[in-house]
Amino acid sequence: MDMREDKIEDYIKELKMNEYLEIPRDEYLESNEPVTSASPTCWGTLPDEEFIPAFESVPQVPAGIYEIKWNRDAQKHTLKKQPFKTDELYQLPSYEIMDILKDIKNFWDRKDKYKEYNFIHKRGILMYGEPGCGKSGIIQLIAKDLIEQDGIILNIKDADDVEHFIEFITTFRKIEKTRPLIVLLEDIDSIAGENNHSTSKLLNILDGVKQIEGVVYIATTNYPEKLQDRITNRPSRFDRRYKVELPNDEIRRAYIHHKLKDEDLKGVDVEMWVKETEGMSLSHLKEVVISTIVMGRTFEETMDNLEGMKKSPTIKGSGTMGFGR
Repeated sequence: MDMREDKIEDYIKELKMNEYLEIPRDEYLESNEPVTSASPTCWGTLPDEEFIPAFESVPQVPAGIYEIKWNRDAQKHTLKKQPFKTDELYQLPSYEIMDILKDIKNFWDRKDKYKEYNFIHKRGILMYGEPGCGKSGIIQLIAKDLIEQDGIILNIKDADDVEHFIEFITTFRKIEKTRPLIVLLEDIDSIAGENNHSTSKLLNILDGVKQIEGVVYIATTNYPEKLQDRITNRPSRFDRRYKVELPNDEIRRAYIHHKLKDEDLKGVDVEMWVKETEGMSLSHLKEVVISTIVMGRTFEETMDNLEGMKKSPTIKGSGTMGFGR
């Protein structure tokens, strides 16, 4: 056995191929038995005209939302596709939604202008506001639009994801040179809050040496006061900031009409619902629909329950534990 065969043998052992195949390697080469999805199906190329068993290759990953993972068996970073449901998305008549979608579309359309003026083709958008006001819904609409353009969304959730991104993004861009890319930084305050050691690394991603072309960074936070000025008050890191407000009458009315079926609307006083839900978030409005239409409770009972949820839960009594006491 020469050195090249040794390398192939080591490669197969490293990927634990035999535990999937359950047959010796020399028998595998002559076997007609079907192989599993973990089996090499083609040849990969190495320097000096050397070839190695490899898995099926694709010229580009399918459009979608991905997380960057470290694969211990392959000892490489991989892209793991995340589930994404788009059938219930609906563009509410919100200024923030319309302006953000317009800004991003304009960004993709003006790639040549960025190049003409020698600017890196990147954009940063920060959305902030109270929980439940619809920031995640806006992100879903943005993601849906990009997926329809055959783009990729990378989701960064914590400090480990920041590290993976820094280590992997150069490789990604070598393979996907011009692919439209969005990088999501939901709850960015948990990644780059006050005195957080990840802040400098994140800044390096946004406008440091790790800058890449063809990317929109979209961040959200419920607590903008936790973010440092060098993140929130510096164009080229986040070029546009949007405060996502509680839904107004028009938005709440549109949401109700969208969620309820025609037969539901016949028995609902929509204008009364709109009036009574003033000051509520979209999350609260969702519970109104679920509780009354899906669960069959009365509107009054539902509103009483939501009002009661504003109070912190407490336990009164002697402090003893047990049932029936």
